[in-house]
Amino acid sequence: MTIWPRKFGAPALIGAIAFLLLVAVAVALFQQGQSTLSLLVLAAVVVLCAAVLGVAHVVREIVRLPVTLFQAGSGAVRGVFDWLGGILKPKIEIRTAILAGIRRFDDHGKLVVGSLRVDVMAQIVETSAIGTVLGQASAREVGVQYFIALDGLSTENFRWSFTVDQATGERGIAVYCQLPAPQVDDEFIAIDEAAIETLSLGSGIQTINPWSGKNALTVRAKAELKPRALEIARRPECLFAAERMARLHVEGLVHSIALSLVQLSAGKQPPVAVLVHFAPVLTAPVLSEAAVRVDRSK
Repeated sequence: MTIWPRKFGAPALIGAIAFLLLVAVAVALFQQGQSTLSLLVLAAVVVLCAAVLGVAHVVREIVRLPVTLFQAGSGAVRGVFDWLGGILKPKIEIRTAILAGIRRFDDHGKLVVGSLRVDVMAQIVETSAIGTVLGQASAREVGVQYFIALDGLSTENFRWSFTVDQATGERGIAVYCQLPAPQVDDEFIAIDEAAIETLSLGSGIQTINPWSGKNALTVRAKAELKPRALEIARRPECLFAAERMARLHVEGLVHSIALSLVQLSAGKQPPVAVLVHFAPVLTAPVLSEAAVRVDRSK
């Protein structure tokens, strides 16, 4: 049994038979002296064959058009993701690496993010029937330190995504950090004992009274300098300055870590953007003593 090839299927066979019949009709007409009619039939056969082939080609292309478009679109999308995967290819999971990099600077569960310098003064006044006694102590450039608690910090505090500059088309990555707000380090208050200035005064009889206790009040005032420094460090304006320092510190740290994790096949480093958000915290009441200055040397 003869099996027709796929390209010579039933439609092609029917078309061939019709073509042969028309040719036979044209030959018969020619033999009967109808040459003009025979030529017209042959011309009709040619036109009909061309039309059938053309329509078949158009129909085939129309049927294939959605598939072609889909393949082209999927190929383009796949190419973009392949490009991103090849140009910006993380060596390891970025969030895990950032967390590990930050924990390298772990100091007893905290990440030190900056310090401030504040001027502190403490006064103790006692009044009696024979006069008033004042003990005062002041210190300049007292160092207070801020830190971010690392307890409970996990990869969920970080996320990242690819970015595309709409103007230039340049690809990069963005890292988003959700961190606890900076806190005052109660364990670190730097006071130069030699630079503390003291003052003892008395009024009335207490001016000449050797047992007025002026020196004892001064000692008590000196002991109040550290608590006062902590109170000042918790002022809203100080916490705002500490948050600004912490943001710059974390951005620089995370930027360097993220930049070391991506590599470019084109030979240049991609732009890395780091956004840091701190959770809000309650602040202490504002005190009236002392001026606050940011320590620019850190």
